Formats: sequence, structure tokens, C-alpha cells
Amino acid sequence: MNTVTEAREVVSVACKLPSGFIMREFTPQAETELVLGGGSRDVTVHRETGRQVVVKGVAYRFGSPPPVLVNGYRITRDVPKDLWDNWYEANKASDLVRNHIVYADVRHDDVKAWGRDHEAAPSGFEGIDPDGPNKRVRGIERADRPK
Repeated sequence: MNTVTEAREVVSVACKLPSGFIMREFTPQAETELVLGGGSRDVTVHRETGRQVVVKGVAYRFGSPPPVLVNGYRITRDVPKDLWDNWYEANKASDLVRNHIVYADVRHDDVKAWGRDHEAAPSGFEGIDPDGPNKRVRGIERADRPK
């Protein structure tokens, strides 16, 4: 594979987290670990490679222009596909993926369509409704308003 082909293999990542996250790459390495009582065993350790991408979130600083959101998701374009595949393989069982908070695809329009389909998915960072706090947080009762 040449450099031009690698440069084109990118994905668009949709993220519903307020602050976004840093997607880092790790590689598995076999190492020998000493065992208590003597002896050793072979273990697989994941070491950071140094490659990383900042996936942008939906929040923004007060006073700065708001980000462009697509159905409640902020889309980070041009994330290397191999970095996404590495991250996804390690995190496919996480709540970020299972609860539709993070998603990526090679086609930007497919990411937009996916965001449209999952617009109602809660991120877990929504505010508490003061008129019905028990919807999201158990054990909270609305107090009487002061007179």
C-alpha cells in the first residue's frame, strides 16, 4: 500500500460526548512477567504507539461560535481508518459504542444518516429536568418552592 492510498483511507467519526475524547493507538506486545514464588509467564501487554486523534465533542466555550452539530452529534472528519479500527476493536463492547454515542464510517453521508437514526439516543450528560427529576435520577423529590 502506498502513501497516497493510505491518506485516502479515512473515516468520519460522530461523537455525542460533550468534551469529546482522545483516540489513542495501542499495539499488543508479548512480554515475560515474573510470578510470585518464582518462575515467569508470558503475558500480552498493550503499549501506546504515540498516534492519537482528538475527536471533538458537542460542547464549546462560552463566547465562541457554536460547533456545527448533525442531529446532536459533532462529526470529526479525516480520522485515519486504521486508527479507528484499532480503537474500535478494543472498545466495541464499551458503553460508548453500545449506547450509540460514538460511530464512524468511511462515507460522510452515512455518518449523517446514522446520526439522524440515533438522534434520540441519550448521552448520559443531559441536564436534570427540575419538574420531573425522577426520570433520570432515582431518589430525588422536588422540593416546594420558597414563598
